[in-house]
Amino acid sequence: MNVRLKQIRKALNLTQQEFADRLKIKRNTVATYETGKSNPSDAAVSLICREFNVREEWLRNGTGEMFKAAPSSALDALSEEYGLSNAAYVMVEKFVNLKPEAQETIFNYVREVAAAFQSGEISPMAPAAPPADFSELSVDEKVELYRQELEKEEKAAEKSEVS
Repeated sequence: MNVRLKQIRKALNLTQQEFADRLKIKRNTVATYETGKSNPSDAAVSLICREFNVREEWLRNGTGEMFKAAPSSALDALSEEYGLSNAAYVMVEKFVNLKPEAQETIFNYVREVAAAFQSGEISPMAPAAPPADFSELSVDEKVELYRQELEKEEKAAEKSEVS
């Protein structure tokens, strides 16, 4: 690994000090790695790979290519940086490919939903409608429905007093 560490540094045209600065370690630590007097910890290997875009398999075993392939798009770079799931990747991709008017429609929808919940008139955890057979509800569900009904009545009374 010591030879490969030096290869990385040379390929990037960095001095030992510059290499160390990027990793936030001391220059003499880099020197001990490169001379084989000590080996980097697993955490240091991960940091080297992340900071310099090096493939860990290559650094540890010398197999494959030294560097990871560059992301083919900004979205690929974001996906790698934030560890996006496939679903999140597709969601972001579809959103950024929408026309600005469609994006604005989505923003407005989210604002309306947020405003409805912030007003306190809607409890996000309550059922949208009670079941046909009220007796099937648990005690907690019944209490929540009664609470919501009382809140509606109180708000209606407050509105009528203001009018």
